[in-house]
Amino acid sequence: MTLRNDAQPLLSRTLCGLVLLPALLLLNAPHVGAQEQAKAKFSMAASNPALSGDPLGITLSGLQPGETINIFAERRFAPNAPIHMSNAEMRADAQGNIALATTPSLAGRYTGVDAAGLFWSMETSNKVDTEWQKAEIRLSAVSGEKILAQMTFALRSSNVSIKTEAITGHTGAKIYLPTDAPKDSKLPVVILLSGSEGGDAAGRRFGPKLAARGFATVSYPYYSPNTPRGQEVPGLPKDFIDIPIDGLDALYQTLAKRDDIDSKRIALMGGSKGAEMALLSASILPWVKSVVAIAPSDLVWEGFAMDRLLEAGRHGSFSYQGKTLPFTPNAGLDKAFATTPPVLAHIYIEGRKAYPERAKAARIAVENFKGKLLLIAGGDDQMWPSAEMASNIVASRKAAGLETELLSFPKAGHLVGGDGYSLNDYSAPFAMGGNAKEDGQAQTIAWPATVGFLKKTLQGGK
Repeated sequence: MTLRNDAQPLLSRTLCGLVLLPALLLLNAPHVGAQEQAKAKFSMAASNPALSGDPLGITLSGLQPGETINIFAERRFAPNAPIHMSNAEMRADAQGNIALATTPSLAGRYTGVDAAGLFWSMETSNKVDTEWQKAEIRLSAVSGEKILAQMTFALRSSNVSIKTEAITGHTGAKIYLPTDAPKDSKLPVVILLSGSEGGDAAGRRFGPKLAARGFATVSYPYYSPNTPRGQEVPGLPKDFIDIPIDGLDALYQTLAKRDDIDSKRIALMGGSKGAEMALLSASILPWVKSVVAIAPSDLVWEGFAMDRLLEAGRHGSFSYQGKTLPFTPNAGLDKAFATTPPVLAHIYIEGRKAYPERAKAARIAVENFKGKLLLIAGGDDQMWPSAEMASNIVASRKAAGLETELLSFPKAGHLVGGDGYSLNDYSAPFAMGGNAKEDGQAQTIAWPATVGFLKKTLQGGK
């Protein structure tokens, strides 16, 4: 915990987008006296740095019973980066305590009880603080014009030492390993598959997080589109056309030769098109033990290119043993682009309607996968109807006597992957659905469920 007698006013610059009390919109709030600081105190049960997605156990004590204060959260995601901010108005209990996990926010950037509310609700501010430049979080308890207490801490993807190795023979593939793993241990493996953004996006986002929790985490880039900054992983396919499932099988053969991983305990984890690939691969390849599919699809869909138009209905997304796998053509482009931003879900809804026989042939045979499956979907997904497609997957497996775990969030959108403690990016040119609140709260449920599922299916519940 860091308490500062020289604390500067939180709102020394005009802020953007925060719901603030008028009394706090001051340029010259007084400094906090030592006696006032000694009364109020932040504490955190988690270690510092804390592991993002794990319970933090942040409390504020030493307040007057029933006292109403504002808690401001500021965060830099990198040194000297812009400051993101949020706030919550909370009332102390009869003992003069506030706990972020159990005390409701009465007003501010979010309301109600939400342990991660101060984090997912942050927005970029134009505040400048030349003294505080670190990539960390600062919490401040404010009453009227006075800062009662402050605490700074770091929130990281990993709070243990992680080593990263390239996997020879597989372009762009890498493995994340915790360095504190026992020397003779064989770690279970999670293979990460990115969505239509391609490249190493899934690896960067989830590789360290899962390695910190005891998994050998493999990022497997399988395509990398052309972007204004070039191709992230040169040498990979630039178009999402006939991506070979065989490549994933070849990766498994390489992993099976390592003596530090257990090739009998491998899960696939992917979102969106990565979830489509994960489910399709699990239905074909016998070595997959469990799957986490975020915003999934029950069908194989038409392929696409990011930087050029393709002849409609001609190219599929995936191939196996040199042959294009059956796919469902898109339809309804006029409906999808009738709004700004475009709602791509229409091309999949209309494609299923327009090509029922093609859709039947392109159905992913999820009943062929006898392992464990976790699906995560948002009912307001506007990229494609993932909640409906997840229900179809559950039905197909149930008919085959197979259980499926489904987490469906009616008001969340496409961005249900994450842990709820980082900001979602809604800057894509297409509608995602959901919003910061619905997606953030869905993630705070889905992430611990994902970690628990992987531990249960790969580590025997350890």
